[in-house]
Amino acid sequence: REMKKLRNKEISSVKIVWGGPAGEYATWELESNIRESYPELFSGNFRGRKFF
Repeated sequence: REMKKLRNKEISSVKIVWGGPAGEYATWELESNIRESYPELFSGNFRGRKFF
């Protein structure tokens, strides 16, 4: 998770790793968009590694 501070607000983003186990490709995405598209990743019921 990364927080970017602007003058009047903060923007939270999360690092998304795509590809195989070596993580060949990674991007930073807005946390709000990922929460909306994949709510199960933030519910605490997701069994995976390095998830919220």
